[in-house]
Amino acid sequence: MQTNLKTIEKYIDGELEGEELLNFEELLSTNQDIKREYNLSKEINNSIIEDDVMALRETLEYMYEEESIVQRTPSVFPKRRFYYAAASAALLIATGGLVQRLAGPDMNNDAVYDKYYNPYDVAVTYRSGNTEVDRILLNALERYEEKEYDQALLLFEEVLDKRQNDMAVNLYSGISYMEEEKYLKATNSFNHIISNNDNLFIEQAKWYLSMCYVKTESIDKAKLVLNEIIQEESYYKDQARKVLRDLKK
Repeated sequence: MQTNLKTIEKYIDGELEGEELLNFEELLSTNQDIKREYNLSKEINNSIIEDDVMALRETLEYMYEEESIVQRTPSVFPKRRFYYAAASAALLIATGGLVQRLAGPDMNNDAVYDKYYNPYDVAVTYRSGNTEVDRILLNALERYEEKEYDQALLLFEEVLDKRQNDMAVNLYSGISYMEEEKYLKATNSFNHIISNNDNLFIEQAKWYLSMCYVKTESIDKAKLVLNEIIQEESYYKDQARKVLRDLKK
């Protein structure tokens, strides 16, 4: 349990990388106990800010009471003044920590992600074909539109076993990975589209790749991709500018 909690905290803080990140995202999508612990940890982290506000209020009330005592008992003023100064220093430290939490990367980046991320609509029309792969693909797209992303992923993977360079399927697969919180696999899908360099889905792939980087706290990488989107006059350029602006707040 303790190991799980440490790993969950590292994941929330964006400290997992490589195979460790991949393994945890796989576990998160299949293990309900781990998923409950993860959701609980996020709720606890979000409530810390509220706890800090309450603690700050109690500190202010305590200091007010101490000052009132000083005014009523002048003979002990020097000692009270010392404690008051110490309490003031503690208050500065506490408020500094609170401000840091309020402006911290976890909350800010999650908010940016939630503000700008939306799954891509099915924009490609596939006619019902005679092959088994065509039928699997149509089923996958139906599952995707119904937001049954775990089922859609299984079907997309079957299609990609036969058509690994179908860039539309790679895009939908990548977004399904995002919905299942498997961000490393999602970035692999989008990078595959981008590296192909000769298809109609590069703009979309770069946009969703930047969102993956925002979500996983890889902000330098996110900014690099977002600036590329702007420089290339992409369809997503206005959104990219807004994301960059919000990341600086």
